[in-house]
Amino acid sequence: MVNIFGKYKLATSENFDPFLKEIGVSLVTRKLANAASPSLDVSQDDEGFYVIKATAPFKTQTTKFKLGEEFDEERMDGKKVKSIVTAEGNTYTQIQKDKDLEIKYIREFTGDEIKVTSICNNVSCLRVYKRV
Repeated sequence: MVNIFGKYKLATSENFDPFLKEIGVSLVTRKLANAASPSLDVSQDDEGFYVIKATAPFKTQTTKFKLGEEFDEERMDGKKVKSIVTAEGNTYTQIQKDKDLEIKYIREFTGDEIKVTSICNNVSCLRVYKRV
């Protein structure tokens, strides 16, 4: 099992703008998001919750969850959704739903990086974060 905990910085991003458009993010917010190079801090608290803190120039968001338990979440664009995260080996899959959309995030931890594949309808993007 790979140690997933630590700090990561965005290294590469493919097809991010079309993905953001597909999930309904406004043009202004998409421009901010595309220009940002966010960092992630992945940890676990004393109560067993996983904590992912995403920091970008325009916003910091903290997501706290337990595997297999549905939770309320606010996306970086402010939209409120329901999510559930499951894990198989070093791959963590998150399903995020609202009344209109279902988004799937697949986070593959390799030790030195996180490969995040985000999928909505037939649009996907790949973002790779390197451990710092």
